[in-house]
Amino acid sequence: MIDAAAISAPQAHDSVPPLRVASHSNPSLWNLNVLLVEDDAADASLILSVLQRHASVSTARAMDSPALALSQVATGRIIPDLVLLDIHMPRINGFQFLERLRQIPSMVSVPVVFLTTSGLDRDVSEYVRGSAVSYVLKPDSYGELQTRLDAVIKRAVSRAWIR
Repeated sequence: MIDAAAISAPQAHDSVPPLRVASHSNPSLWNLNVLLVEDDAADASLILSVLQRHASVSTARAMDSPALALSQVATGRIIPDLVLLDIHMPRINGFQFLERLRQIPSMVSVPVVFLTTSGLDRDVSEYVRGSAVSYVLKPDSYGELQTRLDAVIKRAVSRAWIR
């Protein structure tokens, strides 16, 4: 979990509802739709604040329920270009979510990046087997979170992960 007390981020969002959408006023300048599946409200709020400020992100959606996120994607209500996915969630963990996500034909090649607090070799090797394109260790500082997510977004925008 990102240590919210150690981070001096803007406090525009105190809690994260199951679905939150952030759109820029001129979407023609940006093109990336990001789905964040994160059960920790504080982490989701911080990650959304980074995504909302990124010039290449037109829409950022946060969902705290993996089951609901899968349903929304399967029915076409949410069509992400990039999925940021927490590994350690109750009921459906990130690996199970990814396995089910890849069964949706339109999601076979959408890049998925795991977000984790764990640097364990076991967890890191799981992302490779699970067809995620990368993983990001959740940092303790807001600036480092911006740096790490910026690198992920740049790769997604450039389509560097498309197979």
